[in-house]
Amino acid sequence: MSCLFCQKGSSSFSRLEPVQDERQTHSFPIDDIVGNSLNLFQEIYECKDCHSLWWIKTRGTGDPRSTYPEFYEQTAERFDDQRSELIRHPSVPGIITHKNSLFPYTFFEEILEVLSQTETEALKTLYFQRDPSLPSTIKRWLLQSFQKHYPNEFQEIQKKGFPTSAGPLFSLAENETAIVSEFIARDQFAFITSFGEKYFLQTYDLTKKGILWKVPISKPFLEGLEIPILFYQSGYLCSYQGFQKGSEYFSKLNRPDTLCIYDLSGKLIVSIPLAYKCYEILSTEERDVSENRISHNFCFTILGDTLYLPHKSQIQVYDLKSGKLIRSISLPKFEIFSGKVFETESGNLLFHTLKGILGINSSDEIIFQYLSPYHPVFIDSQYQFYYYYAIVESANTGEKREFKQTHDSGISLVRELASTPIEFPGGIYLPFSLDGSLLLDSQLETIKKFPFSATDTLGPHSFGMAKTPVIVTEDRIVITSDFSGIYMIDFSGNLLLEKPIESEVLSVFTFDGKHTIVLLSFHDDYSDDKETSLLLLSPKGEVITEKLLPGPQGLSVSFDGICIFAKNNQMFSLDLFATENSR
Repeated sequence: MSCLFCQKGSSSFSRLEPVQDERQTHSFPIDDIVGNSLNLFQEIYECKDCHSLWWIKTRGTGDPRSTYPEFYEQTAERFDDQRSELIRHPSVPGIITHKNSLFPYTFFEEILEVLSQTETEALKTLYFQRDPSLPSTIKRWLLQSFQKHYPNEFQEIQKKGFPTSAGPLFSLAENETAIVSEFIARDQFAFITSFGEKYFLQTYDLTKKGILWKVPISKPFLEGLEIPILFYQSGYLCSYQGFQKGSEYFSKLNRPDTLCIYDLSGKLIVSIPLAYKCYEILSTEERDVSENRISHNFCFTILGDTLYLPHKSQIQVYDLKSGKLIRSISLPKFEIFSGKVFETESGNLLFHTLKGILGINSSDEIIFQYLSPYHPVFIDSQYQFYYYYAIVESANTGEKREFKQTHDSGISLVRELASTPIEFPGGIYLPFSLDGSLLLDSQLETIKKFPFSATDTLGPHSFGMAKTPVIVTEDRIVITSDFSGIYMIDFSGNLLLEKPIESEVLSVFTFDGKHTIVLLSFHDDYSDDKETSLLLLSPKGEVITEKLLPGPQGLSVSFDGICIFAKNNQMFSLDLFATENSR
């Protein structure tokens, strides 16, 4: 018996059968569709007379609101010549060509099994290329096949990631892993490792190729807000350790217990029990200006060899040469020190608090104070306060300016800020929630409008400590937005880079004041592990390097563009400016 195409020239067919028993799928005949046929692949049949290829499948159908199907439907489709060619003559180029064509769910797995007998090198190359547009079934098959046939190479990739130019630096103990790292000199980096319940702070010298020093430390702060737990500031190495439970229900209210500051030779200078403040701003008190949010002050400042640290409603001042507490400065009206302090040209100190500014002379006398009734998200160098709703208030004049948007209905509403405003030489960049951003000069006049904005980190449900999605380099502003794009503009508003992305931005930073690193979350079906995509951007907005790394653990970049990262108990290094740019 011939197929329907032989008999009638038909290329499709369907029929329904009412469901009699939900526990058993109805079995349809196929002889009246393809006649005397050959079963090439699952759901694919070939007519022996005209050699037409048919896709025949059965599925349940009916009212989508029903728990069970009302009918079983059999459909048949005759493949066109292009898809038929791939079925009859499987090939790797054919798979790539038809990656978006319609086939039975298991077809690509079946055809790859056929090709695995003759096209092993081509399939290996296909795996290394990691084409993101291939169907998930192909990606998973390639992963499993590579693991099975090339176990040694797969283990190397698991250790080092896909950049083949990454080289091992050193190995830790078998069960020791690096948590975080930070460059403290051009060729030296510090890192924290965990070894069971023990933790160590140590440094490695890239030139001498060895560990310089290693000291045991308390458990670093790992449970709660995602704040930096190891960082370099003003010639000192700082670490947050310990744990204070802030809330039974919200882990983001948990806080570190101790601040430890070391010199660059590993000597512990101070270990200070922390008494940071965290408070919630009520929307009833600050509605239409600050919105409802929770504020933290996990910041401190080191000026010269002096540490200025928040302590409840005081500022504790430490001499880091001696490690001694010099004095405590009580803030008026129980204000809370934000951790940011600046020294003026006249030698006075200007403290930013969570609601204002406080100026103090060398005798700790208050010479200037401005206290807002609201909570600013940013204070610029001109003493202008920026609130969540885009209202800017000058501490010098008391004047306010609102940034509004007029909608199609004619209603004009104050816009909301997506993330903290960014100050650059000559102006301010304002990213708005959902509806673009503005580049302003020092007088808050618009230089240019943009249709894009930054990741929303200041919304009503923000916990006060968030990543920074916008940075300023020597003469550029780099803006990132999760699952949207990466943008680079100069200080005149010229767009230098617009790169679409489909993942979360883990961090954006510059290691030399010119080049920019963007770390993106990355997960595809070519690996069972979560990975990190690293982009190195030039000052002109060009993507110099794109690397796929095992993860963000222990990752940092030196002034010369040497990237170090950790995998299991090993540390690796990678020259981001090397000519080899494969993933």
